Amino acid sequence: LSAMHQKPLFVYDYPLIARGFYDREDPNRPGILRDFDMLYPEGFGEAISGGERENTYEGVLKRMKLTGEDPEKYGWYLQMLKEGVPFSVGFGIGVERLTRWICGLKTIWEAVPFPKVPGVASP
Repeated sequence: LSAMHQKPLFVYDYPLIARGFYDREDPNRPGILRDFDMLYPEGFGEAISGGERENTYEGVLKRMKLTGEDPEKYGWYLQMLKEGVPFSVGFGIGVERLTRWICGLKTIWEAVPFPKVPGVASP
């Protein structure tokens, strides 16, 4: 998708089953998540990923069942939600991916300060 564009682009309106159980469904558009990704152009791929997080026990439990996650594995997380978690929104950006795009590097490992590359001995 990013190879088809000359400028960064945003992807949003992901279907409910496309992401993790902690992503928040849009209350005004059932079946759609309130998430996004920004892609670098010219085939460089994902730049930023973010969205709103589900902060209710009931909402997360419902999504766990829908995505096939075992609630037993996340007992501590579910307990935290029962006690109350504030609403949150955020995003993450990969510094190496940004460096790769700005510098026009062919591979991501060229942007990593201390890459671990198969077949290449460490310094």
